[in-house]
Amino acid sequence: MVLHSNENMKKKILLVDDEETLRWALKDTLLDDGYDVEDTNDSVEALKLAKKIKYDLVISDLTMPIMNGVQLIAEIKKVSPATKAVIMTGYGSTEAVIEAMHTGVSDFITKPFKLDHIKKVIRKVLNERNVSDINADSEKKSGKEDVWLCEELQGKQTESWYVAEDETETSKRVFYDIVETGERNVALFGSFPREAGGKNLDIVIKTIFRYEAKTCISSSLLVKKINNFLCENVKKRFPLMLFCVISDKNEQKFSYSVCGEDITCFITSQDNETICLQSYPPCLNMFPDMDVPEHTLSMREGNRFIVIDNGAVAKGFRKGIIQKDRLKDILEKDVAGSCETVAKKMKHEIEGLYELAAYERNGAVMVLNLRNRGYPSWKEEMSISLPVNNYDEIVNLFEEKLSKTVKDECKRYEIITSVNEATLNALLFAYKGEEKGKVVLRFSRLGEDIIIEISDRGCGFDPRNCEEPDTTLYKGITKKDGRGIFIMKHLMDRVMIQSHTGGGTSVFLAKRVSFNGN
Repeated sequence: MVLHSNENMKKKILLVDDEETLRWALKDTLLDDGYDVEDTNDSVEALKLAKKIKYDLVISDLTMPIMNGVQLIAEIKKVSPATKAVIMTGYGSTEAVIEAMHTGVSDFITKPFKLDHIKKVIRKVLNERNVSDINADSEKKSGKEDVWLCEELQGKQTESWYVAEDETETSKRVFYDIVETGERNVALFGSFPREAGGKNLDIVIKTIFRYEAKTCISSSLLVKKINNFLCENVKKRFPLMLFCVISDKNEQKFSYSVCGEDITCFITSQDNETICLQSYPPCLNMFPDMDVPEHTLSMREGNRFIVIDNGAVAKGFRKGIIQKDRLKDILEKDVAGSCETVAKKMKHEIEGLYELAAYERNGAVMVLNLRNRGYPSWKEEMSISLPVNNYDEIVNLFEEKLSKTVKDECKRYEIITSVNEATLNALLFAYKGEEKGKVVLRFSRLGEDIIIEISDRGCGFDPRNCEEPDTTLYKGITKKDGRGIFIMKHLMDRVMIQSHTGGGTSVFLAKRVSFNGN
C-alpha cells in the first residue's frame, strides 16, 4: 500500500516528451507518488492544455518538433507565470541553459536519469518560491507587459505596438508577434481565412517565427521557412498574408518582406516623410520554395510602421482609386501620437472611405515602433589559473566589475557572495589538488537579468548522486557538502548546475537587478 501526502495530491504536473516509454514510466511513478499527472507527446498540444488548466509544474524534453522545451516553457509562463518548469535533456549547451534560465526554468535533468533523482528534483522545485515567481506575480497584478515576447494573450497594447481589429468575429484570423533579441527586433503580422480551420495554425506559425527569429537576419528567409513548413506539413491550402520586418541596431537598417494582396504598409518618420512599402501580391501557403522579395531601408529617427490588412484598401491603392493623401492626416500629422491612437484613427478612417463597400470595411491595423529597448549588451570574461596566490585580489576584481554595472548595493553583494562560493568550490575541488587548472567566469546581461557562468574542466561529478542541501536556515550551513549551493540558492533568483564525471562543471547564476546607466 502506497501512502500519498496530501500535498502531492494537490499538485498538477504536465509531462511533455515524444519518447513514449520514458514518458509512460515517469507518469506511472509520479501517479504512484500521488501527483495529478497529464502527459502528451506534442508541444503544441501541451500549450493548449496549459491554457485550459493551471499546472503547478511542467516537465518537458528539450528537443521536440515544432516547439522545443524552452520555447514551450516561455509560452506557458506567459499564460501562467507561477507554473514551475523542469527541462529533461540528453545534452545541454551553455546557450540552452542561459536561455532556459531567462525563461524561468527551475532545473535541468540529464538523461538517462534515476527515478529517485527526478523525484527529489520535483519535490525541491514544487517547494520553492523563487524571487522570479514573485516578480512575475507582481507584474501581472500591476498590469505590466513583457514586450520581449508580445502576444494577444497579454493584451494588444504596449508603448511599442498596437493592433486595432474588429471586436466582432470576422472572416479572417489575425495574428501578430514581436521578438526583441538585444541587437535586433523582429516583428510579424499576418492573417488567414477562418474557414481554413485549424485552431492552432496561428500558434504554429508564431512558434516557427520565434524559433527562426533568434538567428535569422533575413526577413525573406524567415518568411520562406514559414511558407515551406506549412506547405510540407499542412494539407489544406489557404491564402496566408504576412508582413515581416527586422530592425538591425548595429547596421541602422530595416529589412522587410510583404506577401499577400490584402496587406498595405507604410513607414513614417518624425520629419513627416511617408513611404508606401513595396509588396509582393502572391499569398503564401500555395507553393513551397516560392520567391519572397526582401527590401532594405535605412533607419531614421522616429520610424514607425503602419500595416493595414484590408483587401479593398490594398486594391484601391494599387489601382489608384485611393490616394495616399486621403490618409495624410494620420500618416503625417498624427505620427507623433501613441501607437494606439494612430491605429484606432487609421481604422476609423478606413471604415469611412466611401470607395469601399460596407462588407469590405472590416480589417486590422498594426502600428509598430521598432525602437530598441536600449538595453546595452554587456559581456565580460575573466579566468583564474591555479595556483592562486592572492584570492583577495580576485574578490576585489569581482566587486570592481559589478560595481560598474549593478546599481543596487545589496543585490551586488549577494551576487559577489554567490560568485565567490561557486569559484571557491571550483578552485578547491575541481582539480583535486593538482597544481594546474583554470576556472573561467563569464558575466553578461540578458534583458533585466545579470547572468554569471562559472566553469571548470576538472573532475566533475554526477548530479544524480548528489543530495540536495537542507534548506532549513542555519541547519547544515557549516558542512562542506552543500554549503555553497545552499548560499547560492538563497541569494540568487535562479541557479543551475551542469556537470559530467571527468568533463568539468558549469554553474549558472541569474538575478534580476537595476543596471547603472538605465
